[in-house]
Amino acid sequence: MVRYEIRRSSSSSQPYYCRAVSTGNNAVLMTSETYRAKADAVNVANIMKGGSGGATVVDLT
Repeated sequence: MVRYEIRRSSSSSQPYYCRAVSTGNNAVLMTSETYRAKADAVNVANIMKGGSGGATVVDLT
């Protein structure tokens, strides 16, 4: 299974990104580019989630 995490980056101009993490071994499978708006990172996570049934989106900001 996979979970999608919304995270904060160290950038002040684009502070949000998302990543896909394996729930089995916590390996990072994918990291997105950074975004100015949190909603954009959430949108990317939801788009990616659409192709993986049963995945969850977790806000870690």
